[in-house]
Amino acid sequence: MFRLPPGEGVCVGFSGGVDSVVLLAALVQDGARPVTAVHVHHGLSPNADRWADFCRDFCSARSIPLAIEHVKVDRQSGEGLEAAARRQRYAIYAARPEPYVALAHHLDDQAETVLLQLLRGTGLKGVAAMPQTRALPASHVRLYRPFLSVSRAALIECANSRGLEWIEDESNASTRHDRNYLRHEVVPLLDARFPGWREAVARFARHAGSAHELLDELARKDGALDARLAIDPSISEARRANALRAFIAMNGLAMPSEARLSEMARQLYDARGDARVRIEHDGALLVRQRDTVHVDVGPTASPWRVEWRGEASLDLGPGRGEVRFERVTGRGLALSLACGDEWHFMPRAGGEKIRLDARRPTRTLKNLLQEHDVPEWQRDRLPLLFRGDALAWVPGVGIAAQFACESGKEGLLPCWTVAGRTPLC
Repeated sequence: MFRLPPGEGVCVGFSGGVDSVVLLAALVQDGARPVTAVHVHHGLSPNADRWADFCRDFCSARSIPLAIEHVKVDRQSGEGLEAAARRQRYAIYAARPEPYVALAHHLDDQAETVLLQLLRGTGLKGVAAMPQTRALPASHVRLYRPFLSVSRAALIECANSRGLEWIEDESNASTRHDRNYLRHEVVPLLDARFPGWREAVARFARHAGSAHELLDELARKDGALDARLAIDPSISEARRANALRAFIAMNGLAMPSEARLSEMARQLYDARGDARVRIEHDGALLVRQRDTVHVDVGPTASPWRVEWRGEASLDLGPGRGEVRFERVTGRGLALSLACGDEWHFMPRAGGEKIRLDARRPTRTLKNLLQEHDVPEWQRDRLPLLFRGDALAWVPGVGIAAQFACESGKEGLLPCWTVAGRTPLC
């Protein structure tokens, strides 16, 4: 079981609920490392201000440094309100200076997550649920969940025995959301008939996680990489499907149905060596040329522009991913320049130039993208950062010399992330 290295700073995601109250108190009592807390104020509940006040008072009484971060959640987001709030919350976590952010997800949360994923018909990755530790994309931060084997009942008993107070989210009583319905209507029936079901389901999730890792390893051996899928007609149908499934996930595309995946694999693997196969899927094209498949998204859609005003995390819009900025020293964008209304992201239009080194000449972006092996299908989707008319940063290529951070000065390291793909910094 993973344990935090002694002396490493940790920030607790502090909601004020019983689970995060016990976690914060336990880490402070341990005394083995610096502990801070962050409370994300979503503004979704009429009691949100009261929750923030409780967290402030709790931390003040124990001399725990607390940051209260206000976020605006898009209630009309197509991903759903809970998912949109979670994305905002995790963006805050990713921008923390501490190497670890501790979250108080417990055994009940884990078991409920596995059941919900099973009901949605997800694959092994989904039922593997929450790992104890994982890295946040494009960030130095790792999430840490030490309570995944501890029940909520045990946490409540611990809080009561130590005289700890906490707050209750009134929305937890509503059965409108699937998780709450499962918790209030289904879980009591499972408890009555199968008292050890939580531990059994959590054990299943661990087995599923191990199996998923093995399948991913096999997919890589069978040619599935971020930018391409190497075709090996000699492998079995099951391995073909596994490699194609992994390749689709790596490129952030929606997972097709079993029947559709089988048909796609047949077309891609059984084609003649000189055939050019093109399969439309999720707004992109999977193209086989000779013995390699790559993703072709075609030309960019309508022009877009997203302003950047110094946010630590910036959502670029549906399908475009997000850019996160990590505080660093001596590299990245000069922090002193990262302000004002002139900063914005736009896609490539053609003809852009950038000077990456003050001692070298200005280069065309087209040539630099070729030299840095940026896949052709990805080049027109890159979010380019401009200050006014000047190109300042290209993901996977670099930062213009005129905006680069000097040695010893504070900087911001930008990284572009799209779900399922390797971040470009």
